[in-house]
Amino acid sequence: MKRQFVGWMTMLVGLVLTQKASGQRFDWRSRIDEVVHLADSLSLLSQQTFHINKFTKNDRSVRETWHYTLHNGRVIIFEVHYFVDSTEYIEVYYLDRDHVVCMEQYAILNPHLDDDRILWGEVGFFQGDARRQYVTMGNPDHETGTMSEWNALNRFKGRYRELLANRPLLEKDRKGPIFGP
Repeated sequence: MKRQFVGWMTMLVGLVLTQKASGQRFDWRSRIDEVVHLADSLSLLSQQTFHINKFTKNDRSVRETWHYTLHNGRVIIFEVHYFVDSTEYIEVYYLDRDHVVCMEQYAILNPHLDDDRILWGEVGFFQGDARRQYVTMGNPDHETGTMSEWNALNRFKGRYRELLANRPLLEKDRKGPIFGP
């Protein structure tokens, strides 16, 4: 359910940004839209999942759940989510040839009886190593910070290294991920 919400949020942000461009579509934005659409479609058919146990700065145990999808042997999308108390953190990275083109971060209050509520969120669009646009909502906490260009790219590179380190372990006993029809 949350995955669908995040995908719809990306499409909504893309629509708003496209309309703000006076109806003109820029090449860099069109390519990002294509990658996001393809990645979301493939994720519905095939997605690999694994978990990493970590500790916060306060020595609290956190279990990160990772999802990723391949296209032509390369990662096209990966997502990391984890809980700290009643807050769920979600990071989504869309890739084009191993480079981030769209990055999303959200903190969602996740109570048991009420609807989930977004505390803050950011969506950034990248071309090469340059952030072209970004949209924010709410106020980020001090732990995560904002999506400055440098912070965002370093966060992506660190997360991508983690994914690449763990992927062979997951696929070792399989001959690659299983794709749907």
